[in-house]
Amino acid sequence: MDNGPKTPKPPKAAKATASAIIVWGLVAVIGLLAFVVAWQFVEPAPPKHVRLATGTPGGAYELTGELYAQWFAEKGIELETVSTAGSLENWDLLLSGAVDAALVQAGTAPATAERELEAIVSVAFEPLFLFHRRELDMEEPIRTGRLEHLAEGRFAIGAEGSGTQHLMRVLLTETGFEEQLDEIGTTLLSLGGAQAVEALLAGSIDAAAFVMAPQAPLVQRLLATEGVHVLDLAQAPGLAQRLPYLSAVTLYAGVVDPRRNLPPEDVRMVATATYLVVRKDTHRSVVQLLIEAAQRSSVPHLVGTATEFPSLAYTDIPIADDARYFFERGPNILHRHLPFWLASLVDRLAILIIPLLTVIIPLFRLAPAALQWSVRRRIFRWYRQIRLIDEELAGGNVPRSRLQSDLALLERLDQDVSATEVPLSYMEEFYNLRLHIAYMQQRVRDALALDRPDPGKER
Repeated sequence: MDNGPKTPKPPKAAKATASAIIVWGLVAVIGLLAFVVAWQFVEPAPPKHVRLATGTPGGAYELTGELYAQWFAEKGIELETVSTAGSLENWDLLLSGAVDAALVQAGTAPATAERELEAIVSVAFEPLFLFHRRELDMEEPIRTGRLEHLAEGRFAIGAEGSGTQHLMRVLLTETGFEEQLDEIGTTLLSLGGAQAVEALLAGSIDAAAFVMAPQAPLVQRLLATEGVHVLDLAQAPGLAQRLPYLSAVTLYAGVVDPRRNLPPEDVRMVATATYLVVRKDTHRSVVQLLIEAAQRSSVPHLVGTATEFPSLAYTDIPIADDARYFFERGPNILHRHLPFWLASLVDRLAILIIPLLTVIIPLFRLAPAALQWSVRRRIFRWYRQIRLIDEELAGGNVPRSRLQSDLALLERLDQDVSATEVPLSYMEEFYNLRLHIAYMQQRVRDALALDRPDPGKER
């Protein structure tokens, strides 16, 4: 039995195409897997609807929310403003997830706020207005501006759940007024906003406290009402020194309405900062738009300096990292030159560049090398057959039957190679192989000729 070299299976003409399909198919699968993994880190699209807790109707928080809603509408997002009793209710709504963001008053943050919430930016000072109906007399103690001399009777200190009531209870304790309520004959009422204004104008209460911006319609209405006065708080600097979330400010004569000279004289006051708070899971695009809305707000600051706000100061809880980034650097180049929806899309999908640069491009560079290896592997396999025949011839004394078998093998190899589809870039190796097959065929034929019996010796 002949144990000579075995004939390899004839390669088909479509093998090169099949190899290319396999290689490029693997590239596509690996690339797809890389994109799927990267997609897990792509941020969700910005929400189309955002809820912002503001404050009492007619107050500055409501006006601020309306301005912000206009900015959001320009960017294709609906900002719904939610009227509330005030800051304490806003904190509760944020912690329960009922709203995405809220305007709150400094000094009102609950102890658990830092776990789930982050501050964004402080937007303005809101002074504490202490309105009363008492007729002023230069000899009366009320001119000294002490809180305990404010009212004898019914005193509205803000609605339940409002930042106004929270601040008033702190001040009543600090000044000792709370201990003198019975002695003075003052009744504290949980009443605020428009209801407190109407009650004060109707004379059913004697005094009312409001933490509001001077430009709030309710404040302007009270300042313009004859017989209603605002307390000039002489202790404002001292109270601000004791309570770090308070600032001593002055509401200058005529600053609210120069035509009507409102207020008619300078008023010393304490003020808290109003700032924006969001949940930690709030989309970063919402944070960016809130920052931009605060920076673009055209509302004048009637207390404090015009350059103080917006600011990263005056907050009870830490500022969000995204907020600090957007505040200090502003919108990126995409948001400056592209529509908001398109800039957000490109910004979100930027992470997909990672698999493109680290996986897809290297794979595209390796694929041709893999195809080259696949073609050369077939060529080297044919060369192994040729080398075995070459080693037999070099050893000499090859039986004639083996030489005939080798010649038949070389002829089949030549046919197989001729039928194989080879890319043009590998034609040099292809033709070298065919030349070597022809060369080995000639050597085998020469060996057969030498092995032919001599006719003279047979006679």
